Amino acid sequence: STDETTDIVRSFAAHGKRARLYAFPWTGDFSAAKNFALGKAHGNWIAFLDADETFSDASIPRIRPLVKRLHPVVHVIGVMCRLVNVDPNDHNRFIGASAQLRLFRNVSSMRYIGRIHEALSVPKSRTIELTRDIEIIHTGYAASIVAAKLRRNLDLLLEKIAAQGGTPTPRDERYLMDCYYGLGEHDKAIAYADQALTHRASMEDAVPHLHVIRVSAFLYGKRPFDEVIASMDAAIADCPEIADFQMMKGLYLYEHGDYVASLADIERAEAVHAQYGTDAQSIVDNYERFAASSWWVRGSIAHLRGDEDAACAAWLEALRAERRHAPALQHLVAALTKGGAPAADIIVLLNGLYDSASDDAAFLAAALEMIGGPIYIYYATRAKRPETAATYLAAGRYDAAQATAADDLDWWYKCGIADAVAQGIAREDSPLRLLLSETYRTAWQDLAQGNPTSRLAKAIGRISFPRKDEA
Repeated sequence: STDETTDIVRSFAAHGKRARLYAFPWTGDFSAAKNFALGKAHGNWIAFLDADETFSDASIPRIRPLVKRLHPVVHVIGVMCRLVNVDPNDHNRFIGASAQLRLFRNVSSMRYIGRIHEALSVPKSRTIELTRDIEIIHTGYAASIVAAKLRRNLDLLLEKIAAQGGTPTPRDERYLMDCYYGLGEHDKAIAYADQALTHRASMEDAVPHLHVIRVSAFLYGKRPFDEVIASMDAAIADCPEIADFQMMKGLYLYEHGDYVASLADIERAEAVHAQYGTDAQSIVDNYERFAASSWWVRGSIAHLRGDEDAACAAWLEALRAERRHAPALQHLVAALTKGGAPAADIIVLLNGLYDSASDDAAFLAAALEMIGGPIYIYYATRAKRPETAATYLAAGRYDAAQATAADDLDWWYKCGIADAVAQGIAREDSPLRLLLSETYRTAWQDLAQGNPTSRLAKAIGRISFPRKDEA
């Protein structure tokens, strides 16, 4: 442990709470560490979360009643919970969901196996209950840490494969696919996905995931159009009960200008999704990640057809699904403004979606800057944005916009020359000097000669950091 966890446990123990602290030196084996912890647990039931997981606020009061209900049902040994992956670096954007066994009875037969991607061994005579009532938030795929985590996992996985004679198991191939895809090595990800799919009998539960990564590797690997479509068609044929692949195809076709086929695939995907039941399929439902894009496409196609009411309704749904969807916001505001909606009414609508007193105002101001007008001015003011040329233009203050733009240009002239001097490229014969006005060319020459005489050259020579906010 490298954070304050151990101090927190000590403080709990010091205040009479039932907390005990044990040390286990890291051995590179996740199962060994977790099984050591299980051996120290005394309760009838165990809630086992990783360091980057938390129960959702709504789930916490539901845990004890669920465990009390299940405790006398002796054949149920654990609870499969919905684990939701979010990116805290991107406003907790939904990444995906999976089903994970995180609540289970404290019995000796429940132990973890596998050095990496460890899993609980469940006795065949016992059953697992499925529930969406208990949701776990997982931040381990945050953009800022995922690359290092994947490299660590890949090293451990390759060590494991080497220890077993160099031959990966089908599960190893699945995890190699995950690692290489996450690290941007799409060709290797596709190869391991193809290999794992040849072991369908032992990989039945992972087949949809294998196709998701395979299709994504074709997409982000920028394979030819026909190959990408073929990968999607293969996934649709292999997993007709999963809506994701039909949706991915619809969105991809939209990007390539086939709007009719795109809308048809999106509607087919929504029909499949509407049939989801309450079983494991609903727990691992990843359809949420496509919701905003789906509504964005629907709105854009309605706009092309001239149906502005339908377009605005769809773009509003896109924002309800993903509040930071800038294109939907921009098109919605532009369409409502063009349609004659008063700015005050549009602001009321947006304030129902956003908190203008938080950093939402900064997002709204940045997204609406290109549109300008009173709506942009309102959110720029709420965000305490500096009075920029864009703000003055939006307010119709063209004189102030011109003066501010000239002042900004003057500042960046100074910063550019100062940086050129610092890098030793402010020579008298440099072609960069030709881009400057006559006054600045004189200052450039003075600085290049190392003898600043003009007032402007002296001012530039004092600039150490080309940042206006540190002037």
